[in-house]
Amino acid sequence: MIKMEIVKKDNYIYELKDEKENKYTLNLDFCDIEESPKVGDYIYISAELLNPKYAGYSTSYTFGKLENKYGKENISINDIDVIKVVINNLEIYQKRLYG
Repeated sequence: MIKMEIVKKDNYIYELKDEKENKYTLNLDFCDIEESPKVGDYIYISAELLNPKYAGYSTSYTFGKLENKYGKENISINDIDVIKVVINNLEIYQKRLYG
């Protein structure tokens, strides 16, 4: 997973920066979470979800709790579709939702 810092947020549009100073702009929606990530928080995301050549790539992702019925079933935290959100030192794992 790539560690990304949230450097700017405008509603669902997140500007992220990795440790190599690469910047990404993504439309992200976080369901099943009490508090949305804010500037200064971190998102750990698989490189595939950031790669335009990956078949499942998008510039818009929706994530929810691992038990959510709208994503892959029986998913492990090492799956490409799983991210880790760090808000105030609290680690939250979420999976990509479809449909």
